[in-house]
Amino acid sequence: MLQIDNLIYSYDGETNVINGASFKIEKGNIYCILGVNGAGKTTLFNCITGFYPSNISIDKEILNEKIIYIHDQMDFYKTLTGDEFVNLILNLKEKSLNIEVYNSLVDELKMNDKTNKLISTYSLGTKQKLVLIISFLLEYEYILMDEPFGSLDFISAEVIINTMKKCVMNNCSIVISTHLIDIAQEISDTILFLNNGKIYEIENTFKTPSELKSWIKGLI
Repeated sequence: MLQIDNLIYSYDGETNVINGASFKIEKGNIYCILGVNGAGKTTLFNCITGFYPSNISIDKEILNEKIIYIHDQMDFYKTLTGDEFVNLILNLKEKSLNIEVYNSLVDELKMNDKTNKLISTYSLGTKQKLVLIISFLLEYEYILMDEPFGSLDFISAEVIINTMKKCVMNNCSIVISTHLIDIAQEISDTILFLNNGKIYEIENTFKTPSELKSWIKGLI
């Protein structure tokens, strides 16, 4: 379990963007961080992963080996193909490629016609799929994804959702930031609503996106 206690972060030293956020991430679950634009969802991820210094600290081994952060500013070796990039990352991590698992993930994520092409030709959604494949191959325990559905069509989104659900069955945790209430209501086990710098944590028992929206309106 990953426990975050009383996280505080300010850009200017005066106004706290994150103001005492506390929550836990347990294995085998999908979490959705909801919040209006500018609420601090990306800032929250940057604090957890150590990109922004904050009042919390997470063990370096956990940060380096157990947590992966998939965001929209990922740097890639654009002169490599997807296959070459996967092999490079696994070699750097001194891991061998499980070709059976790899082929299965490529098939599930509809990447069969992409992995032999240069990454420079990939859309953002395809790049996110590639990193998701690497996340599963390296068996990261905590996968953080910042707005993964914003650049995807509904078919690609459904493909990624189905793969996520299979992943958490293998005892990892996925934390997704999104502003899409229908996605959050559909896939999350727990809703983490970020408002005024604090996290409101609730089990997702909402039957419809409208029910979830009504609950949020009651908080803001």
